[in-house]
Amino acid sequence: MPSNKLTTSTRSRMVRTAVLTATILAAISFPLGNVARTRAVQTPTSEPAPLVTPAIDGVLDLFKQKQVVALGDSHGVAQEEAFYSALVRDPRFAEQVGNVVVEFGGSAAQGIIDRYVNGEDVPFTELRHVWTDVVGWLPGPFALGFVNFYANVRAVNLKLPSEHRIKVWLGDPKIDWTKISSFKDLQPMLARRTDNISGIIVDEILKKQKKTLLIVGGGHLVGSGSLTARITGDSPNSMAVVSPFTGYIEADCNAKVVARAKDWPVPAVVGPIEGTWLKSELLLPGCNYLSPEQVERVKKHFAAGPPPGAHGVAPGKTPSADDDMMAWQVNMRSGVKSDAILYLGPPDTLTESPIEPSFYLDPDYFKEMNRRAQCCVPISYTLNWDNIVQQNSAVPRKFEPR
Repeated sequence: MPSNKLTTSTRSRMVRTAVLTATILAAISFPLGNVARTRAVQTPTSEPAPLVTPAIDGVLDLFKQKQVVALGDSHGVAQEEAFYSALVRDPRFAEQVGNVVVEFGGSAAQGIIDRYVNGEDVPFTELRHVWTDVVGWLPGPFALGFVNFYANVRAVNLKLPSEHRIKVWLGDPKIDWTKISSFKDLQPMLARRTDNISGIIVDEILKKQKKTLLIVGGGHLVGSGSLTARITGDSPNSMAVVSPFTGYIEADCNAKVVARAKDWPVPAVVGPIEGTWLKSELLLPGCNYLSPEQVERVKKHFAAGPPPGAHGVAPGKTPSADDDMMAWQVNMRSGVKSDAILYLGPPDTLTESPIEPSFYLDPDYFKEMNRRAQCCVPISYTLNWDNIVQQNSAVPRKFEPR
């Protein structure tokens, strides 16, 4: 199949984790030899054990000490997306937290989501602007779990008085796609993604002494230019990060972790990582989070340096000993620099979230997404309608890390 006709599954995953996270490289990896040097030796079994808590309880417990709890999204994991909805449906969430900042919605549609989650009848073609008028998700954050999340917030709010309802903040910068015709047009907005989310959290949450859940790609939470660095730099000790464990590329490595987790509830929040044996499990010797194919991709992409808006390094800097992009990838994928992990079950049981089907049922919607795929990403491609229909199976498919 010619390169511009690659399957939509392959192409959309590449772009979803590249441009989606303000850098074409967020989900691309680094040479295995260099990655291996970031591995820690196994620590003694006498190390303290982490605390294992049912996931909803674990997240809410973190809010007792922090104003912001960030869940690092591993784009496309159905079980993680289902957890977001389960969390906001717990009555304690609206009462104790009440705010959610999400990466998978564009702030140009803030008024639309406000009306929708507060119970107004919003036509679907209008509601869809929430996840199509975005900067960093191409050809759109169409995972069904994200769409269901908005519907679940609405369902919760319909049962609550207005003053106790959950507020959803759309974190992606404003964009008018009618004025975007090239990747060059998009780049300035990509560079503002971290600023936009951190601005919402600082101005609407921290300064007002509120609390919020933050749902954002894990790459945005690691490194000197990350949201974590930005928010905790201004407000120390205000934020906790919980990262999903989606597994090593080697089955035997995953089996070692699963054996330690055999009595854990699913899902569970497990932490702290630092100072417990969990850190060793996330950095097992000889185990890798990155495939050889991903290594080759990163060699090509990073040959010219980091792209505009890359969140693994500080603005204006190039990768250095302190901002090692190889270590950044391992830290992002392993969650080892987080406060806790979100354990969603054995990695080989994780499945892909299906896509929201109007993507291929609405011809005008599909046409616009196809235009964006052809004009406005670093490596243009053509969406294959037939492949999309075929690949959006009703039967769950195993999740494959990007």
